[in-house]
Amino acid sequence: MTTDNTSKPKSFRLKVIKPVWETLTISEPLSDYLVRNRRISSSRDAYQLFSYLIYECKEHFLALHLDTKNKIICVDQVSVGSLNASIVHPREVMKACLLSSCAALVLVHNHPSGDDSPSSEDIELTTRLKQCCELMGIRLLDHIIVCESSYCSFADRGLI
Repeated sequence: MTTDNTSKPKSFRLKVIKPVWETLTISEPLSDYLVRNRRISSSRDAYQLFSYLIYECKEHFLALHLDTKNKIICVDQVSVGSLNASIVHPREVMKACLLSSCAALVLVHNHPSGDDSPSSEDIELTTRLKQCCELMGIRLLDHIIVCESSYCSFADRGLI
C-alpha cells in the first residue's frame, strides 16, 4: 500500500495587515490646526499653524495630510530627531498617507539653528518624496522649514 502525499491539502500562512484607527478624547483647548475644516491655502498658513516648532530644541518632521479641498485631515509626526538632523524615510511618510487616504501633502519641519536655508538632505528628501507622491497620485504641495524669525517654502522658491 502506497501513500499519496499529493492528496493532502498544503497549508501556508499569510500575514494580514489591517489599518487600526483609534478615537481619542482630549480634554484640552484645541490647537489651531485641529479646528474643524482648517484649510491650508498658502505657505504662510502652514507656517503660522506650526510656528510653535520654533521652541523645540530638536528637529521635528511633520506631514500634513489634506483632502481634495486642502483641509487638514491628519497631522503625522513622522520623526523627532537631534539638534540638526531628523531621520525620515519616504516609506513611513507614504504608509501614513495611504492609511489616511489623503489627496495632498504638506511637509513641515523646523531648524533649531535658526537658519531657514534648506540643506542638501532636505532637498534630496523632498525630491524623493515628490517622486513617491507622483507615483501614488498624491499632490505634494509644499515643504516648509520653520525657524524663529522666518520660514522657507520650497513651493514659493520653486524647489517643488
